[in-house]
Amino acid sequence: MTARLDTWGSVVEAHDQASMSAWNLAWQQALHFVDDPFVTLASANESDQGFVLGSVFCGAYRVLGGARPDDPELRADFARAQARAASPTDRLHLQALGHMIDGSFTTAARCWDDLAANHRDFAAVRFAHDVYLHVGDEARRLRSSQRAFDSWGRNEPGWSFVAGQYSFALEEAGFYDEAEALGQEALRLDPLDLWARHALAHLYETLDDSDAAFSLLVDDQDVWAAQAGLAVHIWWHLALRMIAVGRYDEALSIHDSQQSVASTPFRMSDLASLLWRLELVGVDVGDRWDTLAERFAERSEWHTSGFLDLHGAFIFTRCPDHPAADRFFAGVAAEHADGVTENDLVFTGIVHPLVSAVRTGSTDPASAVAMLDTVADRTHRIGGSIAQREILDLTRAQYEQQLSAIPTALEAT
Repeated sequence: MTARLDTWGSVVEAHDQASMSAWNLAWQQALHFVDDPFVTLASANESDQGFVLGSVFCGAYRVLGGARPDDPELRADFARAQARAASPTDRLHLQALGHMIDGSFTTAARCWDDLAANHRDFAAVRFAHDVYLHVGDEARRLRSSQRAFDSWGRNEPGWSFVAGQYSFALEEAGFYDEAEALGQEALRLDPLDLWARHALAHLYETLDDSDAAFSLLVDDQDVWAAQAGLAVHIWWHLALRMIAVGRYDEALSIHDSQQSVASTPFRMSDLASLLWRLELVGVDVGDRWDTLAERFAERSEWHTSGFLDLHGAFIFTRCPDHPAADRFFAGVAAEHADGVTENDLVFTGIVHPLVSAVRTGSTDPASAVAMLDTVADRTHRIGGSIAQREILDLTRAQYEQQLSAIPTALEAT
């Protein structure tokens, strides 16, 4: 086994230089949201008996994508890493991945955070950032991102990526001026740094600044629209600004243009969020929910992520007669009922009430409001961003509106 330095100057163990080339390329693809880093790493992961981190990469991002713990590809990633991990650094990466698979996400993020605090390890920095987003831990994500930013020299490879993720962490924590300056600088240095553009999109959504958002997204649409790994989500951001300024037909057109490529659960969640928000402002979305229900019903990533299950609830609430709907709602209630991991407790204590509120809101808005209020101070634990979770506040407001209309309806009779 040979210790080699990757693009970022981090030590990576691998027998073959080809594995290092695949590792470096996979990160470039992942950070620019282009091509398929899993395919790029496949050969090295399979053949290089000294290469652990490629399997950790694939395993971590499979879990973050909603893979179930028994997913065959995930189990293969983990088994390879277990069989090969020899260096202390590789074993720490493996330990963190094991915690993720077990449903202990915060523990996994803290393992990577500790590793990044003591070694120059870009992978650990990024894994920690993404897992903290998965569990909605803004404070730890901010501290982790700031420490990485402080330790990275401006002229060193990877600085713009570290700056871009720090920009997002700053925005979510409410440091808007700092977030904007850093996000713009990262994007200037690398126009393909889509996470930096994404951080700015979140900032302008939070600030309700449609002009800045349109300038950011419309002017460079040809650039980010080709970055397929995150493009649907960026289209979602543009659609939110369309809704904000009353351009509902254009927002609906964005949904329609992205429907054919919304093949993953998170992309489906973007479209579900968009349809739900359009309905909240009174737009008739027709039978578009049916296509989402058919597609979501075919996925295996149910009940792994609170964020995904919330959006699954939106879909099946609008398609209650779909053959998969009852099975989905029963699984939300039952699958984690006897578990004790972090993810189990998030599902039983937060996700189940949220899903129940969404499911019953149209027929029993009073109960829905009560359930939403019970978990309001903990909904960040389902993951996602502030802008994404705003849908819960908008939904609650609609239920309140339904309640306020009830006396008027009674009086009319």
